[in-house]
Parts: sequence; C-alpha cells; structure tokens
Amino acid sequence: MFGYVNILKDELKVKDYMLFRSYYCGLCRSMGKNCSQISRFGLSYDMTFLAILLSSLSPEPLLEKEGRCMAHPINKRKYIACESAVDYAANVSVILYYCKMKDDWHDDGSFKALIGLALYRGAYKKAAKKYPELSEKINEHLRELSYFERQKVSDIDLTADCFAKITQDLFSPDFIGENRRPAAWLGYNIGRWIYVIDAFTDIDSDFKNKKYNPFLAGFEGKDIEVYKKKLADDLSVSLTFTLENAASGYDLMKIYKNDEILKNILFLSLKVRQDSILADRSLTKDV
Repeated sequence: MFGYVNILKDELKVKDYMLFRSYYCGLCRSMGKNCSQISRFGLSYDMTFLAILLSSLSPEPLLEKEGRCMAHPINKRKYIACESAVDYAANVSVILYYCKMKDDWHDDGSFKALIGLALYRGAYKKAAKKYPELSEKINEHLRELSYFERQKVSDIDLTADCFAKITQDLFSPDFIGENRRPAAWLGYNIGRWIYVIDAFTDIDSDFKNKKYNPFLAGFEGKDIEVYKKKLADDLSVSLTFTLENAASGYDLMKIYKNDEILKNILFLSLKVRQDSILADRSLTKDV
C-alpha cells in the first residue's frame, strides 16, 4: 500500500532478485484470479514482502511458471503459482486497500476513494468472504485510527499503534502454526515503522494543505524545516529500535527459503530508506 517495504536491489544477487520478481508477478496474477482484474492496480511491494515471508515458513518447494500478461504482453515472465501464502497475501491486500479507501472517503470525502470503492467492491466481497474475521479486525482498527485522527491527537504512538495492530494481524494467519507469535511481533513493528515514516514523509504536503498529521498536531512554530530536522534526529533512534524489534521477531522464526531476500529487506533496505527519508533525500520505490 505504501511501497516502503522493498528490496535493496544493488545488494541482492541476480537469482534472488529474479525470485523476488517472480513473487511480485505471482501476487499480481493471484489478485486477478482470486479477486478481480481491477484489484491488480492495488499491487504493492509491502504485500509482496508479506507473501515471501509467509511462503518462507513452509518447507514445500515453489512452483514457478512462465507467462505473458497485460503489463508484459511481449516477453514471458516467471511467476510463483499455486502458493497458499501468495493467495493469502492477494486476498488480504484487497481487504486492506478497500478498507483504507473506505476510511479515506469517510474522513476526507475523497472522490478518488469513492471511485476506488465502486471499482473494488466486488473484489473486496470475495476476499472478505474468505477471511471475515480478519476483515472485521482491520475495519475495527481503522475505525479506531480514524477516531484519533478526527480528534487530531498529537501522540504518534497512539495512532501508529492502530496501524501496527493491522499488520500484526495480517502477518500472523493460522496456517503458519508455531511461527504466529514471532510473525505477529515482526508485523506489529513493521506496521509501526511504516506509519511513522509515512507520516514524516507527508509533513510538507500536510503542512501546506493544512491536513492532519500527528507530527503537526502540536506544531505551533513557523519554520517547518527546523522542526523537521529536530524531529528527524529524534525519530532516527526510535525507528531504528522499531526495526531491531522486527528483526528480533524474524530471528525467532523457522525459515525454510528466501532468507537472502528477507534479510536484504529487513536488515538492509528498510534502514537505508529510513536514513534517506529522514535526511530528506529522494529514494525511488521502484524495483
């Protein structure tokens, strides 16, 4: 959804990069097959990471196929097929995207969100029917987050906790068995990190447009750049600690495959992106 959880391509072996792309393409195809073709526009690297992580907790071998698609009609691309973790990530990706658009429509009256709701309704119904409890939990956490945002709370920990609970639930499905607890801890901290780093990224635009941002709720000064610099220094410590917590969850999980890809993301890429964003340097999210 946000695109922050991605690989650091330059530090990844070619074979691992190609495997990452296979998961990405497999997730896209699964969204089209299990939900709707239009739902594929909600494809994200964050959910690709989820698919790879959950897939890595199973000793079952991967099935890779080759095929063309609308995005790549000429050259065939490899993709992961018949993978339960990928199908799960496809469904929950649609649920989360739809619920977030519903929240945006209720809070901001976003016309874009309203159009998205209409286009995604059918896909959401299919996905929510498969995971009704998870769908309700996501909605519940988003309602709580929406309430805090309407109250314009300035406590970032309060709002970040709501989003972190969503990713905590997403990362701990029943089918991963004994890995559920460390996966939930990893998911919680990844969610907290995403929310905080995204809020920091949006400071300039939210300040300009007078929109709510937890970092701006208590800001009464005039020099936003000075404020951002001090905030970045403070966040560098807390966000690094959050990433370390996520890594500690990963270390407790039994990983059968994709270890190099997952470590590239968790131990390298996220920290590089964090440092770049806090230093206000551009860093592409594209693979």
